[in-house]
Amino acid sequence: MIIKLDSDPIMEKMKELCETLLGQEAYKELRDAIDHFASDEQSLQQYERFMEKHQHLRQKEDAEAELTPEEVSAYEEEERALYDNPIIRKFLYAQREFGQLHNKISQYFTKTVELDRLPEPGDLKKGDCGCGGSCGSGHGH
Repeated sequence: MIIKLDSDPIMEKMKELCETLLGQEAYKELRDAIDHFASDEQSLQQYERFMEKHQHLRQKEDAEAELTPEEVSAYEEEERALYDNPIIRKFLYAQREFGQLHNKISQYFTKTVELDRLPEPGDLKKGDCGCGGSCGSGHGH
């Protein structure tokens, strides 16, 4: 026998949740920061160059190759330059805000199923992603 949840009332509540999100002034400001970044070619190129360097160094680390002090220094300098660019800095902040909200919603759902009840504040640990720690080290990036 196949048991299926009735997703219609859940999706109705999800619609309400998303309407609440869309109605917040802070949402509009964060969304504008993302749109501004997406339309600024120079910032996009700077960010993409940094992400390519980040990926290259991560692959090198994964292959257990030693990073040179010059590579680390150049990487840190480019990372600082990202935050010196106000368009990129606001984009990264908006991205982090939306990511944190997504994690909270996901964690709340996961804990509800795990505990078989609504979670209490103490059940929701700060920084806990609800993945059992197996989702890698990419938290907050």
